[in-house]
Amino acid sequence: MKENLISKFLKFSYGSWIGLILGLITTMITTRILPPDVLGQVSMFELFLQMGLILTIFGTDQSFIRFYYEEEENKRGALMYNSLKLPMKTSVLLILTIILFYKPITFFLVGAPDFSLAILLVLGIIFQLIFRYGQLVIRMEQKGNVYSLLQILQKLFNLCFIVGLYYFIGSEYEVLVLSKIFTLFLLFILSIYLGRKFWNLKNFYISDTRHSQMEIVKYGAPFVLTIFITWIFQSFDQVAIRHWRDFSELGLYAAAMRIVALVVVLSSTFTTFWTPVSYEKFIADPEDKAFFKNITIVVSFVMFLFAILTIAGKYLIVNLLGQQYLDAANIMPFLVFMPILMTISETTVIGINFYKKTKWHVIIALITCVLNIIGNIVLVPEYGALGASIATAFSFIVFFSLRTYISLRYFKVDYPLKKIYTMVVVVSAYSFFSIYSSSWLTSMLMSLIPLLILFIIFAQDIKNIIKILNLKKK
Repeated sequence: MKENLISKFLKFSYGSWIGLILGLITTMITTRILPPDVLGQVSMFELFLQMGLILTIFGTDQSFIRFYYEEEENKRGALMYNSLKLPMKTSVLLILTIILFYKPITFFLVGAPDFSLAILLVLGIIFQLIFRYGQLVIRMEQKGNVYSLLQILQKLFNLCFIVGLYYFIGSEYEVLVLSKIFTLFLLFILSIYLGRKFWNLKNFYISDTRHSQMEIVKYGAPFVLTIFITWIFQSFDQVAIRHWRDFSELGLYAAAMRIVALVVVLSSTFTTFWTPVSYEKFIADPEDKAFFKNITIVVSFVMFLFAILTIAGKYLIVNLLGQQYLDAANIMPFLVFMPILMTISETTVIGINFYKKTKWHVIIALITCVLNIIGNIVLVPEYGALGASIATAFSFIVFFSLRTYISLRYFKVDYPLKKIYTMVVVVSAYSFFSIYSSSWLTSMLMSLIPLLILFIIFAQDIKNIIKILNLKKK
């Protein structure tokens, strides 16, 4: 008997919640031992690692996800190896580039050329690539408990390494960089062990899989440009602050990003759970569109709820970071739009994915990227990190809209779009009020207005979903 969705979600999510607590502890310690400029340098290093994963994996992870349930069960390990062959080649090219041009690369990242940092980048790229596939194996097998265990260990390892390295190195960016690399190494080893059935070398030599390497590359290749452009529009805010401001303001911005970690954790957890479930549901019953509508309603309600509560409690949360980071409070409100609209769009973009119209991802990402760059160029020189957060919020509103309306061309679902856009306007207004309000108490009390509006407009939908669930139980 298959597990119900709530049970699956809980198995995938509890690791995120425990990881969130460990992450908050880590952030509190980090912001007390490291000044904002050091945190800014580390954020650039992490940004480069993200780019490295996009370039090396070459969209093959998306192919693995898409073809997983179509492949014979005993050949899914071979599918994984077929998906990994190209990334290993692209990794070699990227590693050579980093070594040859380490001076300008490391100067941009931390403000000084550093060959040892280039070596750490190389190691990070290798470890994160293998760990990515290790996670995917566990995720696609829907082993929620194991996946949660990895999330908890990731935060726990990182915390332990930061504390230990601080006593040896002091308040330097190497503390966070080395802790990142050591953590990735342990996770890379552990994920291979936990998915050892897939990583058995005999799978490497199986050739008669349903999907060839050419099919894997053909399906995944459009995602490279899409994801890379998406990375630019999600990261250009930090690059803009690095260019027009300094590492200290970039550090404040990075701290503000960590404040919205509560919403980000919920977002990433849902996406991890939702991807295999949505494909499985579509293949089993493509006409059950009410299922996808109801998921969107629930996700929208929960995400807007967390967004409002996060903005309302921003002063309380920022105080945990220490005196050097108090200015991060006014950067944070508009940053919540990123995880909110990204998560909701994961439930409304399904038409593009189900019907393999992946070219649209490139167009959507390109449009939003251009808008984000223009927004940052206009706002960052004058308003700094606050301007970057506003530009990011606007870009994600466009991103959500394009994903949703193009998806509806292929898979028509009656999504609650009027209600979603109403809440976007309401949360935007509350964000502006929160930024310019001089009283934290007034800002918290004013949160009752958007909360009331949220409950009113989604009340009937939630009641209907509860009724449907009760009927199914009977």
